[in-house]
Amino acid sequence: MPGLSELRRRVDAITEAADSFRVRAFFTGEKEILEAGKFSKEEYERYLDYLLEDEFRRRLVLGVIREGNGLTIDEIAHRAEFSRLEVIRHINALRYEELAERKSDGLVVAKREEQRKVPYEKIKFIVEGGLCTGCGGCIAACPVYAINFINEKPVIDEDKCIGCGICNVHCPRTFFPISLIRESLKGSPVDVETEGVSFYRQAFTAQTAKEKVKQVCQDGGIVTSILAYLFDRGMIDCAIGVRKADEEWRTQAALVTNVDELLGIAGTKYTVTPSISLLEEVKRRGFRRVAVVGVPCQIHTVRKAEVYSSELLSFLGEIVVLIGIFCMENFGHTALREIVEGRLGVKLEDVAKFNIEKGKFYVHTMSGEERSIPTKEISVLARHACHYCPDLTNELADISVGSIGSSKGWSTVLIRTKRGEKIFEEAMKEGYLIANSLPDAGMELLQKLAKGKRKRNLEALSERAKEGKYATLIV
Repeated sequence: MPGLSELRRRVDAITEAADSFRVRAFFTGEKEILEAGKFSKEEYERYLDYLLEDEFRRRLVLGVIREGNGLTIDEIAHRAEFSRLEVIRHINALRYEELAERKSDGLVVAKREEQRKVPYEKIKFIVEGGLCTGCGGCIAACPVYAINFINEKPVIDEDKCIGCGICNVHCPRTFFPISLIRESLKGSPVDVETEGVSFYRQAFTAQTAKEKVKQVCQDGGIVTSILAYLFDRGMIDCAIGVRKADEEWRTQAALVTNVDELLGIAGTKYTVTPSISLLEEVKRRGFRRVAVVGVPCQIHTVRKAEVYSSELLSFLGEIVVLIGIFCMENFGHTALREIVEGRLGVKLEDVAKFNIEKGKFYVHTMSGEERSIPTKEISVLARHACHYCPDLTNELADISVGSIGSSKGWSTVLIRTKRGEKIFEEAMKEGYLIANSLPDAGMELLQKLAKGKRKRNLEALSERAKEGKYATLIV
């Protein structure tokens, strides 16, 4: 039977959970949420129950922290009778809410009651602060369709917004639990500041074995081949990617449902696209099993939702696989025009494809001409948020794919998870692709570039914080 102190802790936790910002906002917004039609009455009630339970358990952890006056994570887990990973999950959120902090010695303490608590405010401050990646996660998560993507950024319709903070929870730039996600995927703690490509199970250089893919692919055609395998075997209903929207290389998020549509969107695009917003369309069109292809910030969004909003994510679709594209930085369409037309003297409508290789940005024209510019000369034109991303090789994907480290016509493939390993091996066994071990020289180059980006961009994030600007809490 629980003791008096534990009963008191539970009563306090229930009271605080019911009065928490997220629960109150979602509860008072019931009418608007149901009228919007994104979620059914049953889904609304399930998610409200999920929020209440989540806040209750978080407040239990906070109660243990308050009583302990300086405890390790393992001590908190023991006293709360929660798993270590769940405790870390709640501590991350409490740190973001400024209700707890982790000292340099690793001990977790509660903050004084008079210290400011950070509410789950709208992601407008992320957009205006230049931290928005344009991933589209906030659009998919918003329960009242209050967020639209206009001029390459999310814009909140204040007349529709109910102030529930769900956009904040799903944004990878408010706070991002990279250590927790990596530990849950790998099974042991990792050093997020010193590693390069991060953990992987296997590393390959690979190429498609399908002629129809070779005709349209960017490098080795691996992403297209894996998705084609999944479609052919009936393992997915749809896949999220990016398509070229017009002759001037504007892009739009694409939801493809078969191999023919898949072949039509093959190849890499270098402009920001809110692909994750299509998770809402997956639900609306009645699909369930979805493969997601994205750059690191987009994969980060899905992984964060798996940790902090699994119930909502389950309404939107069942993620079969996350395929991550290597990414140094991304560009807006205006910046792309400046690079291609302003710096290289090529009309956008004359471009056949783009590529980044060996430190240069290449433009290949319809007539077969090739022009290039060093990437260091155009980095200043990249989306501002890209300068704060530490992830080159898409370390949280199931399968990571890029050209760095492989020969022309081949792709470097890092298998990160058991789920990714099973899919890749089956696709190879079924004759969709061929793969060899990645040469040491290829891995050395990849590690060098990945470490460089991590160091450079974490330093930029630190400098931003020193300037008094909001900086993403990476924990």
